[in-house]
Amino acid sequence: MSHQVPHIAVLVLDTPIEGLAEKYGDFGDNTIDLIKATGTLSFNFVKYQLNTKNSEELDKVYEELLASVHNHLIEGFVLTGSRSDAFSTVHWLVRFKSLLKNSILKLGKPVVGICFGHQVIAAVLGCKIDRSNEGWEIGITTISINDEIYKLENSPFTELTQRENIESSGQDFGAAVLFDHLNLVQSHRDVVFGGLPSDFINFGSTSKCSIQGMVSIDRGDGNKRNCKIITFQGHPEFTTEIALDLLKYKYDVGLLTEKEYEKAKYHTSSLNNQGYLIGKVINKFLLPEANKE
Repeated sequence: MSHQVPHIAVLVLDTPIEGLAEKYGDFGDNTIDLIKATGTLSFNFVKYQLNTKNSEELDKVYEELLASVHNHLIEGFVLTGSRSDAFSTVHWLVRFKSLLKNSILKLGKPVVGICFGHQVIAAVLGCKIDRSNEGWEIGITTISINDEIYKLENSPFTELTQRENIESSGQDFGAAVLFDHLNLVQSHRDVVFGGLPSDFINFGSTSKCSIQGMVSIDRGDGNKRNCKIITFQGHPEFTTEIALDLLKYKYDVGLLTEKEYEKAKYHTSSLNNQGYLIGKVINKFLLPEANKE
């Protein structure tokens, strides 16, 4: 894909996972697949690999990314997951945090953060990120949704609906019912702790993670943030097949005990993966005007 066309910048914040990337692609590929599969618009995508120890390669990627920014070619940003810690001080991440805080979040473009992307955005906004005392939250997990997200003006979360047949006066008709719970793949043991910035609300919560995402809002106090931000602690881009293979990978490399693995595998095999609904939300969020009916 040429960088000389308007595009969504997919900022890849992990290196490919051996054994999985060959089968499914990297985290950037998974994210692009989700957006393409759940939208009606033809986005152009460019992946920017920002997690590398090679300084020359990193310099080249930054040169390309900043050129796209300078030429107003980027319509939105998506930050992927990563096996790194958002509180790490490795070179590539320190450099990326600076770019995120001083440039990306000031451009007025929509920004989506997924898992690590969610955490690193929260980190540069001043939130505390650290290891959870609850250990791994992994596999398909049920999230309790904060109903405040539906009350936002032009909320993209109105995509989180299901059709139900409701009987009224002897007649059946379809009605859209907003979800109060949602099943998403999880794969993290770091969390954003309490204390979101005043112009953000929480997407939802689970028993192991009280902040399952952040949504930027306008408080009407004259301090409106220049950009719009939506983040998710979960992985809507992971299909059930990817999630099961990722569980096996983590178990094989010793990150999960057998009990943790078997429990997560059971939930992932039995619960309905609703990541595609978040894909619809992301589509509407990235280009809301084009998505209006």
